[in-house]
Amino acid sequence: MDIPDALLGKIVLTITLSAFFVILVWVNLTPLIDEGVTNGGKTTLASKLAELLRPSAVLHQDAYFYPDDSPNHIKCPGLEHNNYDIITSLDMPKMLNDALAILQGKSDIKLLSTTGKLFCPGKNFLIIEGFTVLNYKPLFDICDLKYYLVLEYEECLRRRFNRIYDPPDIPGYFEQIVWPEHVKARASLKDAPGLVILDGSKDLLPKVLADLRALGVREDERS
Repeated sequence: MDIPDALLGKIVLTITLSAFFVILVWVNLTPLIDEGVTNGGKTTLASKLAELLRPSAVLHQDAYFYPDDSPNHIKCPGLEHNNYDIITSLDMPKMLNDALAILQGKSDIKLLSTTGKLFCPGKNFLIIEGFTVLNYKPLFDICDLKYYLVLEYEECLRRRFNRIYDPPDIPGYFEQIVWPEHVKARASLKDAPGLVILDGSKDLLPKVLADLRALGVREDERS
């Protein structure tokens, strides 16, 4: 296809900027992502990493739910309740934009943990956690490390009942919605490249730290 001379510079500029953007994401900041079954330990792991890594920022998927009365929500069949366990219940484009803004240094979100003992020269860290973040390909594609945390049904149910939700779960919501949606989300990631499955009932920090050290993360001997 012939490219008009008037468009040639613009097309080359677009390609050049795209290539630079990819390099910027992977070189200047190391995004980490962890997803998994509800109450599988995602937030706990993310918080521990944020305390140890410097400098770091954290994005929590729960902060991107649409308001309860949003037309984006889908009602659960047979239940007078929104389905909060599908990706369409969340403003994922906004979450992606926030992640990219952090990567590009254009975000108002401040980098945390400037006193953490683990660092990598020339790198910052972005930690993304949530229950369907890996099912959103634009986020999946920008991350260096990707973890999916799993639990057995009974343990997941026990942890779920020990937490308070707003709005609260209605009878049957876990059995009819939460667990089946988790099963579908995990199945869709069966062949996802670079995805590591971890047992959410165990201490996951040593495994993740070992992976980070393989990327050049080390401990500040002065700390």
